[in-house]
Amino acid sequence: MYLCNRIVFMCCVMFAVELTEGMRKRRDACKYGPYQHEGKTCCQCPTGSRVLRDCTDTNKTACDLCEFGTYLDHPNSDHNCWPCKICDTDANMELETKCSASSNTVCRCQTNHYCDQGVQCKICKPCDTCDEDNIECNVCKDAKVATMSNGAIAAAVLVPVIAIICLVLFFLWKHKKSKVRVPEEYVEVELLKELDLNPYLSEIADHLSWKVMKRVALNSGMTKAYIDNNESNYPNDAREQTYGLLQDWSQKQGLYKAYPALINTLRKIKERRTADEIKEIVEKRQAEAQP
Repeated sequence: MYLCNRIVFMCCVMFAVELTEGMRKRRDACKYGPYQHEGKTCCQCPTGSRVLRDCTDTNKTACDLCEFGTYLDHPNSDHNCWPCKICDTDANMELETKCSASSNTVCRCQTNHYCDQGVQCKICKPCDTCDEDNIECNVCKDAKVATMSNGAIAAAVLVPVIAIICLVLFFLWKHKKSKVRVPEEYVEVELLKELDLNPYLSEIADHLSWKVMKRVALNSGMTKAYIDNNESNYPNDAREQTYGLLQDWSQKQGLYKAYPALINTLRKIKERRTADEIKEIVEKRQAEAQP
C-alpha cells in the first residue's frame, strides 16, 4: 500500500513538473504574446515593427520594422504601422520629440502660446487671450507686463495715428467692395473657415477617389513621399490610402484652414461635383448636431 501511494505521488509530481515546463515553453515561444490567425496561434511582433507575414504550419510570424514616418508603440499583430503625427505650425505647435519606429511624434506649443488639453491638444492659443487664473499662461503674461511700461509712451502716440489709418483703410475697402463682385465660391468658403474638418474626414474619404486625393495633395504642395508612404502602408486598399493621405494633408493645412482649402483645391482641379458633395456632408452633419 505504501509503495502504491509512493508511486502515485511521484507520478503526480512528474505530471506537475511536465505541465509547468510545457507552459513555460509555450510562454517563451511567444515573447511578445500570441494572436490567432486562421485557426493557428501566431506570435505577435515587437514594438516598432509590424507583421510582414502571418505564421503557417511550417513558418513563424515574419516581422518587419516600421518604415520612416510610421510607428507602432506596442507589441502587435498589425500588418500596417501607424503614420506619425505632424506638428501643425498653423495651430501654433512645434516639434518637441521626433517620431521613431516605436513612438509617435511629440508636439508642444510655440513660445508665448499655451494649451490646457494635454495630449489631446489640437491648437495652441496665444498667451494674451488667456484668463487671469490660467497657470499655463502666467509666465508669458508676466513677461509681457514687464515690457509694457517701456512702450507705454510710444503706444500713447501711436494708437491714435493707427486708429486714423485704420478708419481710412476701412472706408476705402467699403468703397472698393461696392464696385467689385466677389466670386460666389470664395464667399461661401470664407464663411466656413472656422470649421474643424477632423470629425468629417472618414466620410469625406468615401467620396474621394485615390486618384483625386493624389491630385489634391500634389496641387497643395505635398511631396510625393506622402503618397508613396500611404500606398505602402495600405497596399491594395485604395480607401485606406485615400483616408491616410487625407489625414496627412489636413494636418499640413492647419486646424481651421483644411476645409476651405479642400473645397478650393477641388474646384481648381475641376472636381466641382466632388466639392459640392463634401459641402453637403459637412452642412448635413452640422445641421444634425444642432439642438
